[in-house]
Amino acid sequence: MFKRNALALVATLGLMGANTAQAQVEQDPVARLNQLGRYAGQATVCGEFGFKVHQERVESYANSAIALGARAGFSETLSYTYVKNAMDNAMRQAQRDIAAMSQGDNEDEASLAQNVRGQARKIIAACREVARDPAGRTIVTDSSLSDDILLRNATDELLMPTGYASWQTPYMRAGADMIQAVTVCKTHLTRAQSDAYVAELYAPNRFPAAVENKARAYFEFWKRRDEMSDVSLDATQCNRLLTARADKLKAAR
Repeated sequence: MFKRNALALVATLGLMGANTAQAQVEQDPVARLNQLGRYAGQATVCGEFGFKVHQERVESYANSAIALGARAGFSETLSYTYVKNAMDNAMRQAQRDIAAMSQGDNEDEASLAQNVRGQARKIIAACREVARDPAGRTIVTDSSLSDDILLRNATDELLMPTGYASWQTPYMRAGADMIQAVTVCKTHLTRAQSDAYVAELYAPNRFPAAVENKARAYFEFWKRRDEMSDVSLDATQCNRLLTARADKLKAAR
């Protein structure tokens, strides 16, 4: 993707913000070339976080970075090396940051959600930096949305199964736990009993119209998931579980 004659994903620097760029060249051209390479690598993931990435401008960005190096007295090969190495490192780091969104040190869903949001905030901040740089904005257009909105847009789908998407409440999480209990204990319940335990979750207008369909989809997700579970509880265990979950749901209203 990143070839010598058309360095994929590096920036128009000297042409935009020329005075600033020239000052940076004179002060520390190596640092600026490395920065441009880092911006190019970071840009590869910004499209997934609400920013507009301009792939069609990559070649001119690359050529401008090479021209900056030439003005500093570097050969094309040396300029290429600085930019390419920085870009590759930034691409790898960006992919690690994305992978880290789905990782956690434990199985606590609240901690996992905190980790997802923390990693996403880090990526969004890095993309803002690219988009607000005189050269970086050539390849990444800044979003008019706030960081909080970008964060919600980027993480809600991933967080939905955990119950910690932006629109999910403690009551919804308690509802999912209730549905889970009813599903794993269905062999000990009549249809009427099962329906009674979860009736309030499906009552008309139980949730705001904007999230009602999403709440139902969340409950169905856990119902389908636990229908495939091999958990086997006896009647006594189910009675304790159902009672505890019903009390939790009541307390969360």
